Amino acid sequence: MTDIEKRIKELKLGIPALSQPVGLYAPAVKSGHTVYTSGQLPLTDGRLVFKGRVGKDVTTENAQRAAKVALINALAAVKWLIGDLNKVKKVLRLNVFVCTAIDYFDHPKIANGASELLLEIFGEEIGSHSRSTVGVLELPMGSAVELDLIVEVK
Repeated sequence: MTDIEKRIKELKLGIPALSQPVGLYAPAVKSGHTVYTSGQLPLTDGRLVFKGRVGKDVTTENAQRAAKVALINALAAVKWLIGDLNKVKKVLRLNVFVCTAIDYFDHPKIANGASELLLEIFGEEIGSHSRSTVGVLELPMGSAVELDLIVEVK
């Protein structure tokens, strides 16, 4: 069994302190053995790292980076609630929202940034998940990407 916290360090990643919510909601909630995160933006040190529409203001590659940052923030919300990411039994679902130009159609490539990182951190058995990727007209704070995560915990 892989130590997830150790694996995160091996990947030269860090789970940041939980970002202050931008609205009136909990960063994550638990019901039974399931944790649901609120939507997470690509915030680093309280600043949005990629702003604008993918395919116009933001490249696909930078949107993939944004998805990874947002995923790390979702994991921070999970850790805030359960205390230790080693308690994650299974990643169940990843929902990715992408603010795009009207004629942009590579949404799955952006979500792949977050999906690949989940697999790198948790491995295939725990990290393989279902997913939806949706193009939207606007996101909070002008973000290019927002995502949420659903995980089963021990």
